[in-house]
Amino acid sequence: MTGALPRHLGLPAAAAIYVGIILGSGIFVAPALVSATGASPLYSTLLWLFGAVVAACGASCYAECAARLPESGGFFVFHRVAYGPAVAFVGGWAAIFITYPASIAAIALILASYLREVAGIGVDDRVIAAAAIAIAATVNALGLRTGPRAQIVLTSAKIGALLMLGAAALAASGPRAAATSTAPAVPGAWLAALVLMLWTYEGWSDVTLLAGEVRDPGRNIGRAVLIGTGILFVTYALVQLAVDRVLPQASTSTRPVADAAGAVFGAGGGRLVGALVVVSTFGAIQGVILTVSRLGFAMAREGAFVPWFGALHPKLGTPVRATAAMTLASLAYLASSSFREIVVYFTFAIWIFYGLTAVAVVLLRRRGVGDPPGWRAPLGIVPSIVVLATGAFVSAQLVRQRPKDALVGAAILAASLPVYALVSRRAVRASGSDARSR
Repeated sequence: MTGALPRHLGLPAAAAIYVGIILGSGIFVAPALVSATGASPLYSTLLWLFGAVVAACGASCYAECAARLPESGGFFVFHRVAYGPAVAFVGGWAAIFITYPASIAAIALILASYLREVAGIGVDDRVIAAAAIAIAATVNALGLRTGPRAQIVLTSAKIGALLMLGAAALAASGPRAAATSTAPAVPGAWLAALVLMLWTYEGWSDVTLLAGEVRDPGRNIGRAVLIGTGILFVTYALVQLAVDRVLPQASTSTRPVADAAGAVFGAGGGRLVGALVVVSTFGAIQGVILTVSRLGFAMAREGAFVPWFGALHPKLGTPVRATAAMTLASLAYLASSSFREIVVYFTFAIWIFYGLTAVAVVLLRRRGVGDPPGWRAPLGIVPSIVVLATGAFVSAQLVRQRPKDALVGAAILAASLPVYALVSRRAVRASGSDARSR
């Protein structure tokens, strides 16, 4: 295996990748559940702010770890140093075979449902979703700068479109309808709104997988996640205010943003939002594949994944093989699971590793790893506490509401331990053979 990934990503690209991965489909659904709480404009804005704070806390933990260990592979590198190779292996394999392909598959199914309606395509959703995943993988494989440039374009387009849509809806509507502010909250509405709202901020860890390609990662990754979180909060809050202003009964809508656009701009507005969902979800898929291919690449380089995946394409300079592995895993989820099952598998596993990273940043500080870092998470241990508390709450709710699916997710995680035993044993034998040959 030869070649290394160069540091070619600046602050704008890192921020665009961060925002582009997070901004997928959630914002086009979540405003209805927030409206169902009966919250005033102030309280609905504060709810979105809470999600931004959680995302900023989690992303800050990852950013400081990346500042201390600025290598491709993100949490795999952090966990290896903080906890040892076994925990890093389990987390990496869970990411490659559960969390990230499940997330890609879930987002691709949403893209497919909207594209089929907007374009009038009479093709099964899974076929459309598979095609979208394959196209996104191809974009990332074509060149080191192709994927990041696509992220900048896609992120700029969807943020700009949502901001303009929200502002136009607010300008074109009258005072906020009384029915929304006086309607009684649906039982459990706050919990449902909180869980889905956290989903809309999901993906705040992924940009650190590219730490080995970011210029001045000690400063730029931390700045990128805070700037990106601020952009997301402003966008989400504006969309929520616009939906509540335009739709008196937004809580009953299954597609509140599209319905709000239709109410203001007619049928064309609804179709425009449908197209925007397609662009938004494709950008999220493309960003996840871009970053996670670096995880497989880094693991292969460390002997924790099949070594064949640790090579760069001789002409394109990209980890084409690792990209292909992620693509195939995502397609397997499309063929075998429903959307709801995919989301549960993803959410249950990801919060476990979010929590591990929240603790890892504290361990790295105490051990002085990478001191002095170019960037530190603000407020000391507070971000770690916020992530741990949120993760415990979300995991407990998933176990209570979907115990069988949570058990399946836990079983898949546990299954990686025997794989680690085999891989480590093979590595020991290989090192012994090398020593004898010398």
